[in-house]
Amino acid sequence: MTAAYPALLRDVLAAATAAPGNRSRFLEAGLIDRAGTLAADWQAAFARLKPLTKSELRSRPGQFLAQATDIVFRGKTSGTSAAAFTYFAGKRWNEKRLEARHRQLKAWNIEATVPMINLASRLFPVRAQDSSLVGKVDDAFLNTLFSLATDSPIILRGYPSRLCEVAIALQNIQRYPVPSVVATIATGECLFESQRSLLNQTFQAPVINEYGCQESGISGLSCPEEGRLHLDSDRCLYEILEDELLTTDLYNDAMPMVRYSAQDILKLFLDPCPCGRPGLTAQVLGRQEEAIVVKGERRWPGELELPPFQDILGYQIQLQPDQCRLWVQPAASVSQLDLAPLKAWTKATLGEKATEMTKVIVELPPSSPMLYPQNSDLGGAVDSTTWLSQVIEQSWTSWLNSPLPQGEIRESADLLRQLVAPKQIVVQTLPAQALRLIHSLNQSEAASDRPIEGIKIRILLWAIGLMAGGSSDSESLKAESLYLSVLERFRQWANHPDQTVQKDDSALGFDLLGPLLTLSTPTSQHLWLSVQALIQQVWPQGIRADRLTLHHYLSMLDQAGQKAQRQPHPWIPALRPLSAVLQGDLTYFASALNPDIVAVWAEMIHNCPGEFAQNPDRLNEQHSGFQCLWQAERRALLHQDREAVSDLLSRLFNLACSPHQFAQCWLEKGYALLVLGECFDAIAWVNILQQQVGLLGSAAGSQSPSSVSNPTPWIPILNAIAPKLIEIERPDLAYACLFAAAPPNRHLSNFDRQTKGVNGKQSVIGWGKDR
Repeated sequence: MTAAYPALLRDVLAAATAAPGNRSRFLEAGLIDRAGTLAADWQAAFARLKPLTKSELRSRPGQFLAQATDIVFRGKTSGTSAAAFTYFAGKRWNEKRLEARHRQLKAWNIEATVPMINLASRLFPVRAQDSSLVGKVDDAFLNTLFSLATDSPIILRGYPSRLCEVAIALQNIQRYPVPSVVATIATGECLFESQRSLLNQTFQAPVINEYGCQESGISGLSCPEEGRLHLDSDRCLYEILEDELLTTDLYNDAMPMVRYSAQDILKLFLDPCPCGRPGLTAQVLGRQEEAIVVKGERRWPGELELPPFQDILGYQIQLQPDQCRLWVQPAASVSQLDLAPLKAWTKATLGEKATEMTKVIVELPPSSPMLYPQNSDLGGAVDSTTWLSQVIEQSWTSWLNSPLPQGEIRESADLLRQLVAPKQIVVQTLPAQALRLIHSLNQSEAASDRPIEGIKIRILLWAIGLMAGGSSDSESLKAESLYLSVLERFRQWANHPDQTVQKDDSALGFDLLGPLLTLSTPTSQHLWLSVQALIQQVWPQGIRADRLTLHHYLSMLDQAGQKAQRQPHPWIPALRPLSAVLQGDLTYFASALNPDIVAVWAEMIHNCPGEFAQNPDRLNEQHSGFQCLWQAERRALLHQDREAVSDLLSRLFNLACSPHQFAQCWLEKGYALLVLGECFDAIAWVNILQQQVGLLGSAAGSQSPSSVSNPTPWIPILNAIAPKLIEIERPDLAYACLFAAAPPNRHLSNFDRQTKGVNGKQSVIGWGKDR
């Protein structure tokens, strides 16, 4: 142990004793007494402590939750060798994680501000400037990568197998210049010499080996001088026991994992690294389940050095009981491939018996150097009328998975796809490719066809709302200017002498209001009444939402809620995340969406009760329906008017006549308790949640078939009762609350959808089913 470890280790052990899953282990080792106090000789007892296995942790995760008050990070493992696991951590842990990343990059003389692009892997962006480029490695993927690299130098990061997949595509296409790359970081799999050689040759940049185990806090990068993996010894205590790495995260006091075995096999170097930097260094050998028998000896993948071979860009070894299969990817320029060196190496490395029935599978390179033609999506493209029908009336799965329409509408369709399902996931702003499309579309001439110009305006308004909701002040200012420009475009569309406004056009009115949820409060207040008047002038009979409206508002309310949370707001943190509240409202009121509901949302987001409604106090008999009472209750809650809130909640309960309305009443009751700071009975609210939503029936927080309410808006209540459940020693229920309180996020939804089935790990060394 270093001098710093005893104090840090003592603190995390003290926190861990609060979790029931640790107590029997701690008592058995003599680490604590019956009262749960650390023993005087706790350092000696720590060495006797039985390791915590992955299966034990994942079978009863709630038993290892020590506190639920300071939860700022929700992580999910990739589930490589078992079911994915969700873990939680606090503010200090998250800060230390980001500090470690900056420190590790500094060793390579890489500035912390350089953006990192996670390529074709299940790796979500970590920092604000980072992004993930996901999905199939096709023409759209590669074009996006090229466009990113022209903006500024970047770091590429991903699983070695997936990075090589991109590199092979680039080698075979040779159509664009290689991206400007500062470094390539390979993580999640063993990095072999053949892969390092390919990546270095393709990107002409250093290849950095990274090791990380998310739940246990481990992280490390190889050093530039010696190539040794430098573990982040400032954050974790590392031990090797029977070849397996044990870690104790010194900063996660929310869900402490003490002497945790992630089943990773590492070799720790006993001597200091010749590079001169302090701390532990190691070599990753593989995972526990990846042991193979080579020439009668048990070996790990990391102990095999898969070398590069001339004219072979990539190869994979699949071992089976009776044969070895080699999958080979030659360079496109090769006319005749010589496999003799590869076969000879395989025989020498794996032995005669394993390779006597070697089967070689050669993937033929494309006959044309244009592996992914720029217009590969032209085949089967729909016409503009069909596409408009799909977007406005049908399930969006059909058009998102189909080629873009051709003709005048194509650029609008391309931008909409960029807004809904971009290949580049950027958390706090829009991708550069989308911003370029927005500028191009805004500068374009008005379409001669009325429906096409209408959809162009609608998509631009959606884009403006997302721009305004980002964290950049400059983007917000650009969004305001663009909104005024598009408003003028709308007026010209509505007043065109040769066009007649149709009732079917009226959903565009909702799109006009959408950006006012994310534009600055003064701008939104200034424009709200004039935009409402414009809508009423164009559609005096009222406006009606369509499918595009609902998708637009799901995205906009997510962005608006996140923006509100970054600013002073009386409901934060009591009603956090606000996005969950807003998206729950949309789900409930979708069939009856009207401008009055949007006005309530605007008042909530901007904290301006009554300022966006024409008649906020109308509560006479004619306007005393459930929806109107709901609006009045939300405004009273913004005013912190306890008496009015209590009266309106009572009236809502009396008026409720369906299970869905009763569920909404209980939801509003919970919001009122949170915002007004009133006492919460955790067990009573667990029962209410079970009845109304069906949550907390298991550790996975699955919804029961009898539930009547959407679980999303209940997330603030779940977050509120979790700490109270810890206090009364119900950690399993507390974990179930935190698990079920997954915040709604359009980026994560898109990420999961696009990475599913195409961006998993793909080790260079594989095993047959009969292994």
